Amino acid sequence: MTLDRWRGTRGIVGWLVFKWDVWQIRRFARRLRKASMRSLILVAALTLAGCDFHITNPAPVVTAGTTAPGNITISNTNTNTATTDRSDTEPTPAPTGTGTPPPASGVLPLPTYGEGVARDYAAAHPNQVTHSCQLVDGEAAWQFLDGVIHLLQARDARWGYLCKDASCATKARDIVAYRASTGDTGIWIVDVLGSHCPGPGDSPTEVRWGPLPFETTRRWSGTR
Repeated sequence: MTLDRWRGTRGIVGWLVFKWDVWQIRRFARRLRKASMRSLILVAALTLAGCDFHITNPAPVVTAGTTAPGNITISNTNTNTATTDRSDTEPTPAPTGTGTPPPASGVLPLPTYGEGVARDYAAAHPNQVTHSCQLVDGEAAWQFLDGVIHLLQARDARWGYLCKDASCATKARDIVAYRASTGDTGIWIVDVLGSHCPGPGDSPTEVRWGPLPFETTRRWSGTR
């Protein structure tokens, strides 16, 4: 073997040895990475097995203008102790000053002096206004309405009471009536007591003059 061939053979062997070493190193590196990955997985598994995890929901945050969810309780207490209606004309519209025009012609208008008579009498007898509730004061409570109607009848006999039933056995307790036609029907009615028979927390009773719609069904009576 010549020197050149020996040198060439040695170079080939050295190259093969070098490639073998590189392959071994890469193989070792791959094994090392796999071993490291297994170790990490094992450590993670042991950590999870040895730890207690507690998951809690945070309390709801209530911002301005909102209400936290919950049970809603609605209470409505009625403090009115009266067992019967407190108004003789349900519903009672707001006073108009002249009432509702009659449905037909040929009836008398509501006299304009009535309000002055009612208010003057109330000013002279304030205690009768205060104790005008028949549910509380009984028969004595009629003194105010009777007194106003008697003064009105002194000027015109057409003033009287409003009947609450067909037989006229029951009269309205806070209403004066003016017969505007030839019969007992077709009458003007006026509410003269505001907050009549007040319940707890209501405004006290006071005199008022509230003409109501022209009445064509219920009857008029000159006496109680």
